[in-house]
Amino acid sequence: MGDSPARFEGEGASVDEAIRVACRSGGLDPATVLVDVISEGGAAVPGERIAGASAKVAVEAIPPEGTLGKRNLEAILRLMEIDADVTVRRVRPAPPAQGDPPAVPPLVLDIEGADLGVLIGWRGESLRALQTVVNLMLGEGGLSPGSPRLIVDVAGYRQRREQTVAQMALRLAADVARNGRPVILEPMQPYERRAVHLALASDPHVSTDSTGTDAERRVTIRPAGEARP
Repeated sequence: MGDSPARFEGEGASVDEAIRVACRSGGLDPATVLVDVISEGGAAVPGERIAGASAKVAVEAIPPEGTLGKRNLEAILRLMEIDADVTVRRVRPAPPAQGDPPAVPPLVLDIEGADLGVLIGWRGESLRALQTVVNLMLGEGGLSPGSPRLIVDVAGYRQRREQTVAQMALRLAADVARNGRPVILEPMQPYERRAVHLALASDPHVSTDSTGTDAERRVTIRPAGEARP
């Protein structure tokens, strides 16, 4: 997997200015970096001369996988005659959930634009197909097996879906804790299962595990202390 990429920090009156400062220190183009916003700073108090806190960011060059994935995705959107912008960000690593194998933190290709519903489809089916195509194209580039997987998101759809799944998990966990009977959820995508595990990780009354393979992999919410079959 190689060494960790070099990170460069910068401060400024705004996040954009901090990004420019960080990129200058590392000799990087702002259009080709991943940005980690450490602090967004703050505005000065009205009527006071005291300046607000500076914004602070850290930047690093987009990995080759992200650059290639972004280029391929932009080509697909052009062929579909969809006018949209694609940016790359990294998902912060999280401890692997029980039953799920550890994985390299993925990169997210965010698509922003108008009228992008066609890219999402019913319950995200079109988005999942688009992500599959982008990852297949990534594999054809001859990249190493340890390369990060690419996640495609459209106008924050996945984040909203994660919130919906987490809220559902909390409601079901309350039922499991009350009646003592486990609940098996419908098959979910990896990011949805992760949302369930994280939402219930601190609940002392239940535990979660993933079973099944591929598209049939699903989460079970169990009363705390119940052994897995």
